[in-house]
Amino acid sequence: MDAQRKESALGRIIACAPALSLSLFGLVAVRIWIQCNLYDRYLSTDSGIVTIASNLFRVMVILALISLVMKREFTERARSRLFAASIAAMTLASALFLANTAAPSPSLLWTACLLAGFGIAWGGGRWICLYVRLSTDEALLYAFASLGASALVGFLLGLMPENVTYLLAMLMPPLSYLAYERAERFLDERNLDAPRDTVYDEEPRSTFVRLIFGIVLFNLALGMARGFPHGSSIDLPTPFQAIHQASVAILCAYVIWRALVAKRRLGFSALWNVSMTFIVLGALTLAAAQPNVEPWGAAAVAVANTFAVGLLWFSCYDLARHTSLPAPIVLGLAWVAHIAPRETGRALIWAAEPRTEAAMAVAAVIVLLLAASMAFLLSDKTPVARPLFAELLHPSDQVRTAQAAFGSSKKEPPALTDPLDAKLALLRERRFLTERECEVVRHLAQGRSKTAIGEKLFISENTVRTYVKNIYGKLDIHSKQQLLDLLDTMDQH
Repeated sequence: MDAQRKESALGRIIACAPALSLSLFGLVAVRIWIQCNLYDRYLSTDSGIVTIASNLFRVMVILALISLVMKREFTERARSRLFAASIAAMTLASALFLANTAAPSPSLLWTACLLAGFGIAWGGGRWICLYVRLSTDEALLYAFASLGASALVGFLLGLMPENVTYLLAMLMPPLSYLAYERAERFLDERNLDAPRDTVYDEEPRSTFVRLIFGIVLFNLALGMARGFPHGSSIDLPTPFQAIHQASVAILCAYVIWRALVAKRRLGFSALWNVSMTFIVLGALTLAAAQPNVEPWGAAAVAVANTFAVGLLWFSCYDLARHTSLPAPIVLGLAWVAHIAPRETGRALIWAAEPRTEAAMAVAAVIVLLLAASMAFLLSDKTPVARPLFAELLHPSDQVRTAQAAFGSSKKEPPALTDPLDAKLALLRERRFLTERECEVVRHLAQGRSKTAIGEKLFISENTVRTYVKNIYGKLDIHSKQQLLDLLDTMDQH
């Protein structure tokens, strides 16, 4: 009986990702690089001024990228070139950090910080373009398995000499680049992108203002907790490094098991509550100002910080799949709301260097910030049109969500009024076109070129060509004109 249960559980895990690709675990390499260069391998809560400076410059780069995307000037060629430049900057940053260990120099250190902040903004951010092509189950599996795996590797990094870790970090950006290229080819060949919609476009802007404000308050508290109570980073002895990284790995494994194996409800608010609980526990422990318990508090704060990264990434994936905004804009805005207040809070506590007698007051401020953020984040009814992680809610919750979307008066969903929508619905039903193929057909019917379609859908031009080839094969046509003729002659009833 036990063997049957194990076999059944394994079958459910395999079913979650029927076409598993190791290349889609490329974020592991990104996380290893981040741990080596920006967080001192989590031998302490962070790397102090190196972490603050690199991340604040990273925010500036992200804001510049958002501006480019909003102006429609961020073409596929520009994205590819910037990705290559970002990988080079990340690699060079690791080399300069290594050189600084041999011959410490402020100029070397600051140059390394600037290169690291520039490189990671798009060197890691570009992965969201691949994630939005995955189903919810696949994205959750890849995101949290990558975070858990990088946490386990992170513990091993803490046991290595510093110069060895920088050498290892120099290999991670090229490895990530190769993984991305292979993952993109893998998804192109699979030709089975997850359907996307624009349900959040109808959501009041105030909804997302509340979400962002909640994230800002949460991360301001997190930043203060990372430097609490003395302003400087707190060293984590080896056993507490193990507690931090193992806790993250266990939490990630639990999320995967609960959502994909046990098929139990997994809500947005419940996951945020995990990180908040660890911060509160960490802040209260640190407020005791007892040297023997400080590592416990610091480890709890580190767990909250690391787990929040995975949660925020998956939240961005879910938002990006249900809005017309390009995925990098969604990720960029969320990451600015994550990094800027966190490093601001960290800088404030670092500059203030609170005294022991003020520790409880600072802890009270941290808890108050978290309490305020709870009012914005701890609800599975926000957004109203579609709760975040809707596919992972209990079936009864999904029914209530659908009823709320169409009102309690049992209204029917609005009928398709656009003739092209009706034709695309027929193509999905009769010719088995996927949602993404229908998006490509729509843009072709609107007269857009393959280059323009790639920029609109934030995919490469080669990917568009693959979709067009598959569309022509399913429709038994050979040109764009034949596609337009077919649409003109289709029965619209």
